[in-house]
Amino acid sequence: MTYNPRDAYLETQVATSPPQKLRLMLIEGALLFVDRTAAHWRQSNFDDGLTALLRARDIISELISGIQAGESQLGRDILAIYAYLFQQLADAGWTHSLDNLDNVRRVLETERVTWQLACENLSLADGPAPPQMLKPHEILAPAYLAPPATGIGRASGLSLEA
Repeated sequence: MTYNPRDAYLETQVATSPPQKLRLMLIEGALLFVDRTAAHWRQSNFDDGLTALLRARDIISELISGIQAGESQLGRDILAIYAYLFQQLADAGWTHSLDNLDNVRRVLETERVTWQLACENLSLADGPAPPQMLKPHEILAPAYLAPPATGIGRASGLSLEA
């Protein structure tokens, strides 16, 4: 097996990042593969499009597995959103619908902004906190996120690489 510095960097990022950053990385990976799917389908390259679509679906599955809905209404709502995304991708796989991919993209873009803000708040929590800022325990791990037992992606062998 050859040494790839990019793989080593990604592995280090996954091993050392807080849960918010891991979630952001997964969302960005899902966006990447949704975009690749759309690009392939626009060129009538349905086989490569399906491969990219399956990668996006795997990432959404990983996002779903990291949610503990339990008694939390927020957790159940987030789970419903990701289930919707998974269904949209499944439907797109059958119909090659760019509209379904656009629906997924819009939701993932909103999720990305949300998690970027969470990561920024986490970074700010490390420095002097202004009085209006969230306390670190309020932003470190939302209650609906399952603690990563083996690291996001490791249990399923998921990779954000192409």
